[in-house]
Amino acid sequence: MIKFLKKLIFFPFRKVSRNARKTNWSTERNRKRVGKSLFFLAIALFTVFIFRFVWLITVNHVGGTNLTTMAKSNYQSTETVHAKRGTIYDRTGAAIAVDSSTYTIYAVIDKTQVDSNGNPLYIDKKDFTKVEDFLNSKLGIDRDLIKKQLNSKLKQVQFGPKGSDISLEKMKEIQKAAENEKIVGLGFTANISRSYPFGNFASQFIGIARPKDENGTQALKGDMGLEKAFNNVLSGENGKETYQKDIYGRPIPGTTKVIEPVKNGQDVYTTLDAQLQRNLEGYMDKAATDTGAQQLSGTLVDAHTGEILATSQRPTYTATTINDAEKQKYFTWNSLLSQSAFEPGSTFKTFLMAGALDSGKVNLNETYQRKLQVYDTTINDWDVTENKSYTLPETVTYAQGFALSSNIGMSKIEMNMGDALWGSYLNKFKFGLKVRAGLDGENPGALPSSNAVSQIQSSFGQGVAVTPLQLIRGWTAIAGNGTMLEPHIVSKVVDPNTKTSLTSKAEVVGHPVSNDAASGVRDLMLTVNTDPVYGTSYSTSGDSEQNLAAGPLFMVNGEPAAVKTGTAQIASTTGGYMTGSQDYLYSAVVMYPAKNPDFIFYMNVKIPSESWTLKYIARVANPLLTSAEAMKNDLSVSADTDTKAGKVTIENYKGKDSGDTADSLRRTVLSPVIIGTGAKVTAQSIAEGEKVSANSRILLLTNDKDQVMPDMYDWSKKEVEQLANWFGIKVTYEGSGNKVLTQSIETSTNVKKGQTLTVKMGN
Repeated sequence: MIKFLKKLIFFPFRKVSRNARKTNWSTERNRKRVGKSLFFLAIALFTVFIFRFVWLITVNHVGGTNLTTMAKSNYQSTETVHAKRGTIYDRTGAAIAVDSSTYTIYAVIDKTQVDSNGNPLYIDKKDFTKVEDFLNSKLGIDRDLIKKQLNSKLKQVQFGPKGSDISLEKMKEIQKAAENEKIVGLGFTANISRSYPFGNFASQFIGIARPKDENGTQALKGDMGLEKAFNNVLSGENGKETYQKDIYGRPIPGTTKVIEPVKNGQDVYTTLDAQLQRNLEGYMDKAATDTGAQQLSGTLVDAHTGEILATSQRPTYTATTINDAEKQKYFTWNSLLSQSAFEPGSTFKTFLMAGALDSGKVNLNETYQRKLQVYDTTINDWDVTENKSYTLPETVTYAQGFALSSNIGMSKIEMNMGDALWGSYLNKFKFGLKVRAGLDGENPGALPSSNAVSQIQSSFGQGVAVTPLQLIRGWTAIAGNGTMLEPHIVSKVVDPNTKTSLTSKAEVVGHPVSNDAASGVRDLMLTVNTDPVYGTSYSTSGDSEQNLAAGPLFMVNGEPAAVKTGTAQIASTTGGYMTGSQDYLYSAVVMYPAKNPDFIFYMNVKIPSESWTLKYIARVANPLLTSAEAMKNDLSVSADTDTKAGKVTIENYKGKDSGDTADSLRRTVLSPVIIGTGAKVTAQSIAEGEKVSANSRILLLTNDKDQVMPDMYDWSKKEVEQLANWFGIKVTYEGSGNKVLTQSIETSTNVKKGQTLTVKMGN
């Protein structure tokens, strides 16, 4: 093209010059000749330019550059609008986790950085020591690190973890101090972050969210606890918008246009109560100091709804101490509420006794001798001495045996029940199955092995693994006259984009024992606290710290609570059990009021360094339960969010992991029921695309090789019919009403096609 243009431009002049020499034309004629040549040259150039112009309009590219995009960038800009992560609240609307900004401090050491007057905007070498002192005093940054960074060959440096996650208030304080000390070259970059206003507040349960790079932009992502489990609910979706700008790049008012609307994350209202949680944290701090224990865990539950009102553990962390958390001995990132399973010890006897009373396999007034040999294993009670005698009477009733926490008494009851019957109650109480409250990484625990000794030992909480969350689920049946509730961690999920909310209600998940059996267990638990001879929580010395005289150790508003204590051996990493004098998991479950409990409190203390006394747990339980009872009416009132009831759109779950699906549905405030133990969902009771209200029950059939009967207590007739259709069984109904009261085929038994199921209905 260039060669062509050169020829086009210069050829006429050469030709005119040659002709002029040959023909000796006059000056006027030469001018006319040149003019004509220039005219045709202009036409040719105009044609080339027109062709190129049409080409650019049509093709819209030059090389690899899109001309439209390039032009738009001069007067139009497209920006990503970051979604706001949802806030986590307590049940009353007090913010637990909110979006915020933190800052990272940096130092400029590039000597080319000066202002318009030539004044340095960098840290001069002569000021390095001054800056070292300043950063060490203000942020506690190691001096060697500061010195190393300032003497590096970089142009700008940062100072590690202690130089980041600086609050707005601290950043302003440092800026002012630097200005006062005439230090230049220090600056701050803003970072998106998550703020936890309460500090030490159910930390492993709530978890933490941190900034992560996603598709070239930073976004907050849950790392642990509820922040991680509910990440998809809290995260939201980024949007995009465009605006026109002037020649200086400034947005022109009124030109903003939304391309993709931003969808902010949903707000999660937990079931925690901020006041009760703060109280528990304070009591747990003192208990940790007093006991010197390796680990402690405590949880308060509303017995009428299954809601977790407060939960805490030690060792723990706050957002400001998280980087040093692992320096604490025996620290774990796991939530002890749901992610760590253990042998529960004697608190598990509440379930053995409930099953025995329900099945009529125990006479509480019958006596037994406290001696038992099971094959090659001798079972002893806790008060046996070195010469194999007992400090308390050797012959006791089964009621007295429960009060003194007799392993032998519970073993004899289990042997009378038989392994199969005891195993059926373990299944009815859903041990060995995750609670599926929507938390991440839940531990399923483990049922006892099939050998006879393990089955018997499980009657007193040995050889079986549980989490506090599983225990709490079972204890709701003891507190609730046989009706078992699903523990809830979320009271409401609010969508700010649609102004709708999903509010949870108490969820019935079974009826493992009768009203009389549950009531009978509570009566026995009361004797644990009030029997001056056999009661393991009856104190002969009282507790001067709580101003308690000799008598029941667990007292609320002057009344004794229903209690079961526990002392569990701890498995050794080398096999068998640990043998140190304090190598036990000490625990207690407390229900108040004893006759009709409003609250359940469970606490365990692992390997205390001080001589153990149950008073350490009572000093947490008593004031906490007293506060809860005083607040009872307020706890039934939820935060006002000025929203209307939302709906959940059902998806197709066939072929998906059954457990993950149940957890996901729980986070949308639905009530999933897994049918069988298969890994995959094969059918669902609510069709894809249907919109349902919060708390709707959805049955998920799995690819289990056996058809195992679930506990259908509280199910609707429609749900019974759905199961019957899946299993190929016949159903007959007795009574009237909307809910299942009893079923003729026992929970956890195998069902064969063609069987007849009789269901009693009621309200």
